[in-house]
Amino acid sequence: MWLSAWWVVLPAPAAGEEVTFSKDVAPILHRSCVQCHRPGSIAPMSLISYEDARQWARAIREKTSLAPDEPERMPGWLRLASGEVWLLR
Repeated sequence: MWLSAWWVVLPAPAAGEEVTFSKDVAPILHRSCVQCHRPGSIAPMSLISYEDARQWARAIREKTSLAPDEPERMPGWLRLASGEVWLLR
């Protein structure tokens, strides 16, 4: 369900459903993060692949869970849906 051109509401996986990087996390990162988090761009690290993102999992969880008015919150230019934040934890 599209709420706007920038924000998609994704349901959290059903109880017992396996969350995978390819199916659940990568689409969020590619839509909301890799514009800046890729080699040669303005962000300090790449989040394109599982190998890239895995080493930053704790920081991703912390930055996406901050209050919307916190300047350190990521992504800085849009809000993630609550289901997307849950998947990134």
